[in-house]
Amino acid sequence: MDTEKIKSIMKMFEESQISKMDLTDGDLHITLEKEMEPVEVVKTIKSAPIQEVEEVKQEQGTAITSPLVGTYYQASGTNQEPFVKVGQHIQEGDTVCIIEAMKVMNEIKATVSGTVLSINVSDGETVEYDQVLMMIG
Repeated sequence: MDTEKIKSIMKMFEESQISKMDLTDGDLHITLEKEMEPVEVVKTIKSAPIQEVEEVKQEQGTAITSPLVGTYYQASGTNQEPFVKVGQHIQEGDTVCIIEAMKVMNEIKATVSGTVLSINVSDGETVEYDQVLMMIG
């Protein structure tokens, strides 16, 4: 490695934000280190608008979550009524949706009785394990 390359590497290192560098090229091994002043990272927190806070308050209740990964369906067929709608009162054990996984249709049952406060997924959407499907209050 020629001295011009070494000088160029040293200059780039000095101008960079890294504090240590090891470089090996054949038999040549260069270690560069420099002291850097600690940088204080300040994270600002943006306050939520009042409307968003009110929406969060409305979503209090019991979550019905997906017990598996799959595709969420709100009804048993394309021309069928949804199992539940927002505002509808349901009983514990009622079917609230279907999750299709590996071509198997799994009926998801309500774990509590109450009113459907929100449905958090869209028909045909892929859901993850433990993802909130809907809120019951």
